[in-house]
Amino acid sequence: MPKLEYRLWFGKYVSGKVEKVENLRESFPDSFNQKPLPFSVYEIGRNIFGDEYYAVLRKIAIEIAQDAVEREIKREDRYVISLVRALDELNDTSNLLEERLREMKEIKESEIVEKFEKKLIELKGLRGEIEREVDRVMRKIAPNLSEVVGEKIGARLLEKAGSLEKLASYPSSTIQVIGAEKSLFKALSRIKKGKTAKVPKHGVIFQHPYIKSLPKKKRGKMARFMANKIAIAVKIDHFRGELNETLSEEVRRRYEQLSRN
Repeated sequence: MPKLEYRLWFGKYVSGKVEKVENLRESFPDSFNQKPLPFSVYEIGRNIFGDEYYAVLRKIAIEIAQDAVEREIKREDRYVISLVRALDELNDTSNLLEERLREMKEIKESEIVEKFEKKLIELKGLRGEIEREVDRVMRKIAPNLSEVVGEKIGARLLEKAGSLEKLASYPSSTIQVIGAEKSLFKALSRIKKGKTAKVPKHGVIFQHPYIKSLPKKKRGKMARFMANKIAIAVKIDHFRGELNETLSEEVRRRYEQLSRN
C-alpha cells in the first residue's frame, strides 16, 4: 500500500505519523502549494504545540511576511538607483547630442539631421517615462521620504546612500550634507591645517524649494530641520513602511515659520 505523504507547515505527515521539522520558516511556504488535506491540520498541530499552536503559526507567518517585504524593498531600491543613474547618463547624452545637432544644422540641413532631431525627441520622451517610473517606485518603497522631500530628491538621496537600509542608518547630520561630500572634506581639510573654510550646510536637499527659496541666513536652519525629518521618515519606510502624514506637515509649518520671521 503506497504511503500517504503530505507537507504541513510544521513538518511531514506520513501514513498517520508526523515528522516535525526544525526550521519552520523553510517548510512554511511549501505547505500551501498542494491540494486540500483529508484531515485537520489544527488537530495534528495541537498534538505538537498544544495551546500555543496559533501563537507559533502567527509568529512564523509574520516572520515570513517580513522577510518577503525586506527582499522586495532591497530589489526595488536597487531598481530606483539604477533608474536614477540611467537618467543621469541619458541627460548627459542628450545634452551632448543636442550640441552636436546645433552644430550640424549650422553647417547644413539634411535628411540625416531631421532623423537625428526625431531621435532626440524620442530620447526626451524616454526620460519622462523613466522619471515617472522613479516616482512610482519611490511612492511604493519610501512613501514617507517621498512625502517629506518629493520622489525625485528622495530617489537622489537613495542613490547617493546606495540603499534604503544604508540611508535609514544615517544620522540627520549626514543626510543634511549628502551630495556635498567633496566640499565638506575640502573644508575639513583646510580647517585641520588651521585655515578658514566654509562648511556646507546642505547637499542634495538644497534642491527642495523649502530650502532654496529662503534667504541664505535661514537655509541652514531649514536644512537641519528637514534632514531630521528625513532621518525619521526613512527609518519608518525601512522598518515599518507605514505612511506618517504628520512629518511632511511639520516640515511645511517650519518653512512657513521661517518665511514669516
